[in-house]
Amino acid sequence: MLVMEEKVLRDLEKFEKRAADRDHDKKKAVAEVQSLLDKAIAESKKKDNENAYLQKEVDDHLEIDPDEFDRYLRKRRAADLATQKVKVSNHGGVGSQPAWFP
Repeated sequence: MLVMEEKVLRDLEKFEKRAADRDHDKKKAVAEVQSLLDKAIAESKKKDNENAYLQKEVDDHLEIDPDEFDRYLRKRRAADLATQKVKVSNHGGVGSQPAWFP
């Protein structure tokens, strides 16, 4: 009977450890997601502020054609996205040498 109780206690300890590990992993994942959300919100606010500034500039400069300005904004956004993709793909990790490098 005592052996059975010891086995049950060991199993309970294992279960509690696995539960604690899962809880830790869950908290870590939630923190990572929150960090990504915070960054996205900050970037969105930055872009909103930039757009508001540019709109103010357009309203101060009536000689600017709104259609031309929209084309300019689309080109600028595309360039920003291209720059971001280049930063991500050109991480410069170990072993990343140009093909022409001997």
